[in-house]
Amino acid sequence: MKDTSNKVLSVILIAIIIILLLILIKGIFTPAGESITDFLPFKSKEKEDKIYTSIDEIAAKINEEIEKGTDGELSLMVSTAVSKEDLKDVYYVIDSMVGTVKSITTYESDGEDHRKVTFDFEKADSMYVYESIVEHKEIPADKTNAKKMESVCRTFLNENIKPGMSDYEKELCIHDYIVENTVYGFSLSHDDSEFNAYGVLINGRAVCSGYAAAMNLLLRCAGVDSKIVIGDATDIYSKDSKTEKHAWNQVKIDGVWYNMDATWDDPVGAGEDRVTHQYFNVKDDILDDTHTWKPENAEKCDSMKANYYLYNNSYISDTSSLELYITNTYNINGKGNIECALNNLDINDDTLQFIFQLSGVESVKYSVNGSSEYSILSVYIN
Repeated sequence: MKDTSNKVLSVILIAIIIILLLILIKGIFTPAGESITDFLPFKSKEKEDKIYTSIDEIAAKINEEIEKGTDGELSLMVSTAVSKEDLKDVYYVIDSMVGTVKSITTYESDGEDHRKVTFDFEKADSMYVYESIVEHKEIPADKTNAKKMESVCRTFLNENIKPGMSDYEKELCIHDYIVENTVYGFSLSHDDSEFNAYGVLINGRAVCSGYAAAMNLLLRCAGVDSKIVIGDATDIYSKDSKTEKHAWNQVKIDGVWYNMDATWDDPVGAGEDRVTHQYFNVKDDILDDTHTWKPENAEKCDSMKANYYLYNNSYISDTSSLELYITNTYNINGKGNIECALNNLDINDDTLQFIFQLSGVESVKYSVNGSSEYSILSVYIN
C-alpha cells in the first residue's frame, strides 16, 4: 500500500514539475500578456477571444451549432458596432428548418469595443414535425409546440394534398392556404414565434421568415423539394422604400427551380384579404428587381414555365386578349378580384372601360405593379 501511495505521489509531483516548466518556458519564449492556457496542449484550436463583427459571421457560427441537432447556449464576443436591433436579424438568417434561436441575451460592456452575447437555441419544431410525418419518428413528449404544429400539418395534408396531384398543384394549394390564413406582423404574445412556422400554422401571424419556414415545411412534407433563401429586399410596405433582411423560398417543379415569395403575395392593408401570385415561380431576372441575394447560397432560376400566369394562360400582351380574359373570368366567377400578368401593355381608365358594360358591375378598382415585361394587373369588380 505504501509503494502504491508513493507512486501516485511521484506522478503528481512530476505533473506539477512539467506544468511549472511550461510556465517558465512560456514566460521566456512567448510574448508578454498571453495566458498560459493559450499554450497548454489541451487548449482548443479556436481562439476564445474572437470578436464577431457581422450578422453573417454570427449566423454561420449558430448554424454550425444548430446542425449538431442538440439544444444549448452559445456565447460570443460581438462587436459593439452590431447593435441590439441588428442582432434580431439572426432570426432571419439561421436555418429555421433545422433549429431556432429562442432568446438573445446581451451583456453590456464598459468602454469596450465588444460585449458578450448569449444565444439560446434548440432543434426546430419544424424538424420534429417533418421527422414525424415523413420519417414516422415520435415527437418527444415535452415538445408541445411541435405536437401542435404536427396536428395542423397532418390535417391540412390529409384534407388538401391528394394522390395524383402534381408538384405545381401542391405548391399552389400550400401557397394559397398560407397567404389566406396568415396576417403579416409580429407576435401579439411577444414570443418571437413570428420568425418561424409556428407563427403561421398556430397563431396565423408571422413575418417573412415565418412564411418561408411554413412553406418549406409543408412543401417538404408533401414531397416537394424546397429551400429557404435569405437576402435583402426593398420593403414594399414602407413609404421610404427601405431595404431590409428578407426570406423567401425556392421550389423545384418538374426538375426546375423557381423563386417563390409568399410574403409578398400577401397584400397588407385594410380589407386586403385576397391572394395574389406575382411572386409565384418567377425567374431570377424578375425577382432581382426588388430582391438581392448571394448566388452561391441559392439555386439558379431561369425559367418561367411554371409561373402562375403563364401556367394559367393569363400572361397578356394586347388589349383584345385582356378584354376577353377579364370578361370570361367575370362571367365564370362573378364579382371579386381578377388578376393577370401584362407583357409591355399600358393600362389606364380608358383601357378598362369595357368592364362597365358587363352585367351587374357597379364599380371597378385596379392596380398595376411590376416592370414593363412582367407587371401584375389586379382588378376588383363590385
